[in-house]
Amino acid sequence: MKTLHTSHNLPFSTKISYGIGGFGKDFGLVVVNTFLFFYYTDVVGIKAEIAGLIFLIARFWDIVADVFIAYLISKTRTCWGKYKPWILAGNLLNGLATVALFSAHNFSGDMLIAYVTLTYILWGTTYTISDAPFWSLLPTITLDKKERETIMPWPRIFASGANYIASASAMVLIHLLGKGNDAIGFMLLAVICGTLSIISAAVTCRWVKRNYKEDDMEDNHHFSIRTALTIITKNNQLLWLLTLAIFFIISTNITQALNIYYFTYVIREQQMFSYFMIVGGIFGVASILFFTRAVDLFGRKNIFILSLLCPVASCLLLYLSSLLNHGWSVNIMILCSGIFMGLANALYWLMIFIMVADTIDYGDMKMGLRAEAVSYSAHSLIIKMGAAITGFLVGLMLDAIHYVPKVNQTSETINGFHLIYVVPSLLCLVSLYIYRKHYILNDEMLISVQLKL
Repeated sequence: MKTLHTSHNLPFSTKISYGIGGFGKDFGLVVVNTFLFFYYTDVVGIKAEIAGLIFLIARFWDIVADVFIAYLISKTRTCWGKYKPWILAGNLLNGLATVALFSAHNFSGDMLIAYVTLTYILWGTTYTISDAPFWSLLPTITLDKKERETIMPWPRIFASGANYIASASAMVLIHLLGKGNDAIGFMLLAVICGTLSIISAAVTCRWVKRNYKEDDMEDNHHFSIRTALTIITKNNQLLWLLTLAIFFIISTNITQALNIYYFTYVIREQQMFSYFMIVGGIFGVASILFFTRAVDLFGRKNIFILSLLCPVASCLLLYLSSLLNHGWSVNIMILCSGIFMGLANALYWLMIFIMVADTIDYGDMKMGLRAEAVSYSAHSLIIKMGAAITGFLVGLMLDAIHYVPKVNQTSETINGFHLIYVVPSLLCLVSLYIYRKHYILNDEMLISVQLKL
């Protein structure tokens, strides 16, 4: 990389502008991941197994599209750099696609299925266009390990804020905006998501300053899709990181997708869902604010292990709360469950993007190949694959336990919901095993890699 600026102290404007970009980009993502399946089944009236199959089919397109998008990004040459034009265009298109997703209630029959399939594929593609270049900016802002740890909390603080604000306020906004018509409420909420996405992208592109140029002209002249695949398949640390990520993402996405059902039909305290998300948000943001201090005290490895174990505790507490009679003890368990989930989401997503940047450095040292867009596109694909697999699994699970929308569920269905919540805990433990067994970019090894660059 070629240095553009020599200062190692990043300006506050860069940090907060990068953070704002994370807010708008992920606000819509949270709404889609948390409420789209519920919108399809309980508002539009699509069968759960059909919705799940659509989620899965869409990801086969992404396998091809994500690599191709990364290739196009790597070839981009503008006076604003590689990534900023894609960030702006991607957020604009993704905002429009989000509105299209939540307009499915205007269709019916075969046209509805075709429309849902097309718009969900379009949404996934445009999200990659916005997400991959956004995170690819990080190595161009700073190569310094400590500086990365100081800037990464900013997009995670704002993204976590988006997560909890969107989750906690969505149902309230839907009822308020729709005035009793949930279909209209969902669509207008999507308009808000799209607007926030575009505004935040404009802020990032305007005020985030690059300190290093992206891959130089000579290297990119020889860059090819084959090279992109080599970067992914020959970097064993990136592969192990992506592997543990898919298990964790499926785990947390299952709970994220089912929580609204669980609070509505099992606990029968839908209003507690908002409190669950609010308390999670408070502790999640607090953990981000003290992230650098926590890393200094406990080390990256222990912080990441904690993030993998917190969802297990959260699921256990939700399960126990559903077995008790309503009262203060149930509410305390629900709030504690929200705290653990908030900590998990905040710490995991903080760490994972720093760790992807570390694997980029590792690949540079090992192969002499450095392509940030490829690595972050691969991770973006994992995020969407996780969402797709989750959607498919959730559809099968809801069908298997004989879930029927908008009615009181049978005892068989309630017991089925209880059993489903065992799955996320097991998947998190698989992620923990992979991390402890195969991931080596910690402590001395990481320092050694960065000294060789």
